[in-house]
Amino acid sequence: MPLLKANNIFVSNSFFIFITRFFPSLANLVVMIWYSRMLPTEEYGNYQLFWIQLYVVYPIICFGIHSLVVTYSSNVLANIINKLRLKHYLYFVFWMVTLGSCFAALQFTSDGITFFTSLLFIITFSISVIIESLLIVFKRYTLMSITGFLYAIAFCAVHWLALKNTFSLQFLFSLLLIINLLRVFAYSVTILKVLRDNNYGYDHQEIDISAIKSLWLHLGLYDIVQMLSTWVDKFAISILLTAQLSAIYYNGAQNIPFLPLLLSAAGSAVLLQLAGTGVSTLEKASALHLVNQSGRLLSCIVFPIFFFLFIFRNELIVTLFSEKYIPAIPIFAIATLVLPVRAYSFTTLLQRLHKGNIINTGAVGELVLACILMYPLYRYLGLPGVALSFVISTYLQAIYYLICTGKELKTNPFKLIPLGNWVLKLIILGSLFISLHFWCGVNYTGKFTLFLGAILMLLSIVVLLVAELKWNRKNGIRQA
Repeated sequence: MPLLKANNIFVSNSFFIFITRFFPSLANLVVMIWYSRMLPTEEYGNYQLFWIQLYVVYPIICFGIHSLVVTYSSNVLANIINKLRLKHYLYFVFWMVTLGSCFAALQFTSDGITFFTSLLFIITFSISVIIESLLIVFKRYTLMSITGFLYAIAFCAVHWLALKNTFSLQFLFSLLLIINLLRVFAYSVTILKVLRDNNYGYDHQEIDISAIKSLWLHLGLYDIVQMLSTWVDKFAISILLTAQLSAIYYNGAQNIPFLPLLLSAAGSAVLLQLAGTGVSTLEKASALHLVNQSGRLLSCIVFPIFFFLFIFRNELIVTLFSEKYIPAIPIFAIATLVLPVRAYSFTTLLQRLHKGNIINTGAVGELVLACILMYPLYRYLGLPGVALSFVISTYLQAIYYLICTGKELKTNPFKLIPLGNWVLKLIILGSLFISLHFWCGVNYTGKFTLFLGAILMLLSIVVLLVAELKWNRKNGIRQA
């Protein structure tokens, strides 16, 4: 029964990792919709500028540490931490303060937020990202869920308080800084207690420091490039164009809430399950089964969301953000075309195989290609062309990763993905959503049409997940 047990562990880990990050993401979505409607477009653009620049700089501060730690088991990770010396921590503090100061200077110049507030904000934010990854490896899901829920409530409350008074970015982010400090304190106390109270056999396990350093450097570069590919278009537009256009593009090209969490949770769950093992020839079948299972389960959620967002885009943008964001609809339509490829974690096996050079080649190539395409497509299509450049480069990157992973495992790249399963789902779901939207357009108003589309999306997710989980149980037993 090993595959059945692996299926259960994978689903369980994916769920807990996702739920720990769900509430903060939900709070961000609520605030984005709320502030889009309540603030003037220019002021909303200035508010989002802080977050855009934060998401560009903080991955450089973390430099892949949060991605590295989930590659190893708790025993190995505890041994690595035990080998760190004071100088390593001092180097990291210097790195954080230096880059954080650049971020803080930028905020003080553009938005008038004090240097000290911005510096502490990005430092605490970066530390919390790293410690969250440590908590995932040590499976402290309950603490993370409770902390995430409380953080989400406080996050929304602070934004409400800022709107109730005369709106000030300095006031808003000062209160958010206090929340960050409390979260980091709770995380730090837990990690110190875990390391102190558990015996991980520090002296009994050999650690290849050179291999760890190599993977860390590759993951650091990959994480920076990936975050740049997500935010560089928004960053460039916020710098080169007006705040109003920046706000329109930001809302149109916004990452779909929770999907990055799903992909991250699935990838982390696969890595946790592979931690301490190799992906050798004898284990190749199990590894292929695991990544295929991940793709099948993620597609049950990603595909219905894709069709809902793409086909019901007009009703969605107007209902959520109001009529002043109608120009964001074509940007949103093109940006959502990237969603089907998000139903799979293309770098998970490469990361486990320590193929950081392949991961980074694909990441850098994707970013460079997107930047090359950005200006000509902007000249031809306007702001939607900027979004299209990243859609094209993302699909080409996915093809590259599949080919390279297939070569490393000496298998057909098409065996890495559940292609037949995906095609069937796309055909069925596409027909259902297009038919419903056509029927609703004849009989109902925009908001009720959106409501019916959302119902179909939720029903599709539930039905597909139930069917896949039944298939997994049956298939797991048969192959065990």
